[in-house]
Amino acid sequence: MNNIELDNLQSHTVDWLRYPLMLLIVILHSDSPILCELPQVGISATCYYLTRTVAKLAVPLFFIISGYYFFRKPEIFNREAYTSKIRKRALTLLVPYLFWNYFAWAFQMAVVVLQGHADWIPSDTFTLPKILDVIVGWGDGYDGMPKAFQLWFLRDLMIVCLLSPILHWLLKGKWPYILLLFAAFYLMPWPEGWPSFFKRFPSALLFFSIGAYLGIHKLNMVSVVRHIPLWISITIPTLLLAINIWGGQHQVLVDNLFSIVAVIPTKQIASIMVERHNLRPVKCISDSNFLLFVLHPLIIIYLVSNPLLGHVTNTPLHFWAVFAAELFVPALFCIVLYAIMSRLLPRTTALLTGGRSGR
Repeated sequence: MNNIELDNLQSHTVDWLRYPLMLLIVILHSDSPILCELPQVGISATCYYLTRTVAKLAVPLFFIISGYYFFRKPEIFNREAYTSKIRKRALTLLVPYLFWNYFAWAFQMAVVVLQGHADWIPSDTFTLPKILDVIVGWGDGYDGMPKAFQLWFLRDLMIVCLLSPILHWLLKGKWPYILLLFAAFYLMPWPEGWPSFFKRFPSALLFFSIGAYLGIHKLNMVSVVRHIPLWISITIPTLLLAINIWGGQHQVLVDNLFSIVAVIPTKQIASIMVERHNLRPVKCISDSNFLLFVLHPLIIIYLVSNPLLGHVTNTPLHFWAVFAAELFVPALFCIVLYAIMSRLLPRTTALLTGGRSGR
């Protein structure tokens, strides 16, 4: 396979992977109050934790893809290229980040008021520090995440993009020793007493830098992972999964190790499927990707979990039915919503989704 064919395969693989990875993000957040009321044991609990552990590979892959395409072009990364990329990401990352955090904040307060509990809103809610903390996530109530908690990914992605000149300088050498340092930083235990704001940043730093290294050196992601035998790349994550479920110790370390090694077979298998079966994303579904990202927690809580509270019993059948609903209801809702918004308000929709429509 020549370089052009490899580049095309890489592009098609990434395009096809985006929506399945977003569904894994939704699965990762399918831990609503109603599911917590239906605790499972035995094989049902094992399958649930296996599914949620596998879902943890989505965030690393999104960071790797972001880092790769940040540095893949132009050929020379200079001040002009950096300025151009930061301006672009002000539209694709910052604008949606600000809007959807304040949307979630306003929406949840509106629900509280409509339910007749306006007195539940703290008196200092509208002070400047509290308003700013909606998008920062420094306060104790946010556990280091912004109000729309899943958007910590965009926040940390913007930070590593701003730091890209330093990362480029560190990663431009042929031997990626700095990646080993970032991996150690990602795997080490979190120090007691440190603010939660910082505890997710090692993930962004490591995986964005992995993609950045590949992009800086113009390496093809598919070609790189295919140098590793598939049986090895599958065996190691499988062993880590088993340790995570049945080992019972060092779970955070095992989770993080799994996140590192599982991206390799995921890319390998996805590229093989795309190559053999000519898989392509379905436009009407893939275009709703970003809406699914920003809205799925609200949809899970207000359209699935809250309406079903008290109406299901603690059985495996009900548990998995609710679990499926928390995946498919947000997905279908966002497909329909995107179709309506993009038809009626195409420019606004493009702005609120970071210009991602039609990609």
